[in-house]
Amino acid sequence: MTFRTRLLLLFLLAFTSLLPGMAPAQALPPAHENFKVAVYIPVSVVEQMKDPAWLASSWNEISSQVKVDKVYIESYRSGVLADDALLESVKAYFAARGVQTAGGIAFTNMESNQFASFCYTDPKDRAYVKHISEVTARHFDEIILDDFFFNDTKSDSDIAAKGNASWTAFRLRLMDEVARNLVVGAARAVNPNVKIIIKFPNWYEHFQANGYDLEQEPKIFDGIYTGTETRDPVINDQHLQQYESYQILRYFDNVKPGGNGGGWVDTFTIRYLDRYAEQLWDTMLAKTPEITLFQYSNLLRPAEAGDPQRLERPAHQLRLRRAGKVARRLRLEGADRLCRRGRLFTLQSECRAGQAGHAHRHRQLQALSIYRRGFPAQLYGHDRHSHRPASRVSG
Repeated sequence: MTFRTRLLLLFLLAFTSLLPGMAPAQALPPAHENFKVAVYIPVSVVEQMKDPAWLASSWNEISSQVKVDKVYIESYRSGVLADDALLESVKAYFAARGVQTAGGIAFTNMESNQFASFCYTDPKDRAYVKHISEVTARHFDEIILDDFFFNDTKSDSDIAAKGNASWTAFRLRLMDEVARNLVVGAARAVNPNVKIIIKFPNWYEHFQANGYDLEQEPKIFDGIYTGTETRDPVINDQHLQQYESYQILRYFDNVKPGGNGGGWVDTFTIRYLDRYAEQLWDTMLAKTPEITLFQYSNLLRPAEAGDPQRLERPAHQLRLRRAGKVARRLRLEGADRLCRRGRLFTLQSECRAGQAGHAHRHRQLQALSIYRRGFPAQLYGHDRHSHRPASRVSG
């Protein structure tokens, strides 16, 4: 075969791949050498993607500024469940452009109502949660749960089911059962190949009070994911320190060795635009394999020049000091280069699952500019002070 013939065949293959109805493109090679970049698409934005013109223009805007390897397409949040046809069409759009696709679920009954959870002792709520899992598994071989997989209800049925147990012990037991039967079990009954990943928030030592079980859930789910959205340490309700975007990821690396899929950052509650990029850099320094940007439509919002000292507004309303799209300010290429240059010196420190009373220990080390990596104790051992199983300390 001559060189000209080979060149003509390559041209024809490239041309036909652009025609409608052709098979999806092969996944592109990773855009960055040391980590992948994913974008999470909430179901409200998925609904906007019914408009093909908006989908095309918004994706052109984002992809021209950020090299995206993967998108998480959410099926459910706050009472909104996307229909099958929409999930398939959005999935096909990104697959045709060489972007990996996965599903997403936010198991919140109503996010705007103080993040109200489902009542997992209510048969109707249980049936709906199972249905959401089944619908999503029909479309995706990988599903990530946004960090709303907790319980905060105190209904009559909850009180009856709790009995004499503490709320902590009850919720840990309840959410383990829900994870096995209504999420993982229900999804695999529809799609035996599906992998379910649970994203844990950055609650540090307060997971157990609302049913996040750091001892059992990493075993129940196929993988875990880390919330590294520390935002602003002053105006944030949790007063999370910037350093925790690094620390919490290293801790979860040791909660499920080899099973921590990445770190997740958003644009909320920040006073200056670079705070978003700083969270990403701290996440990258922990050598995470993937960084997820929450969320798609926020990357499209303009950052207006002006006064950066307005504290009472969320990030997307601030008049920030540098103009440009949020997506343009991520500076992930610089992070990728830095990731190649060596290792950080860290100290090892135990963080027992379910342990309370040491919330500020890592901040004392931070004041000395020491990066700390948390380890679970003997998976997870016993609290040496109380002699109780550390994952079951009641609150």
